[in-house]
Amino acid sequence: MKKILTIILLLLSLHLSLWAQKGLAIQAAFDELAVRKNATEVVLSGKRLKNFHLSLFHSLEIKNPSAADRQHISLLVQADAAQAITKEETPAHSFYELSQHKGMHTYILYRNNSQTLTIIYIEGKASLKQIKQYFQKK
Repeated sequence: MKKILTIILLLLSLHLSLWAQKGLAIQAAFDELAVRKNATEVVLSGKRLKNFHLSLFHSLEIKNPSAADRQHISLLVQADAAQAITKEETPAHSFYELSQHKGMHTYILYRNNSQTLTIIYIEGKASLKQIKQYFQKK
């Protein structure tokens, strides 16, 4: 019985975390493209992120996206970027800090290079500086 309850709670927390970026344009990319064979979706929450001061990490990476996919996702990201309180755009990647959601910072990271397109949605108490440090270590 304890295992069943644990599984139900895990599924509920995953379900709730997937709704975190609802209301953002990029949600359409997660909904439409995550099921494709050339797409990899990662959702992390809970204890795994505690040391990073994060509560949710949701990413979508598409390998060899079509020109139409690139344009579609770029438009979605730009729609959300229009609401950003902090923007940092370079030719290699873009960081956007959105207004806080439930007392947490919310970020969108976007990278579009010749072979892959990546969107990352992050929630947590970490600052933009900390987020950038985490990704520069890679």
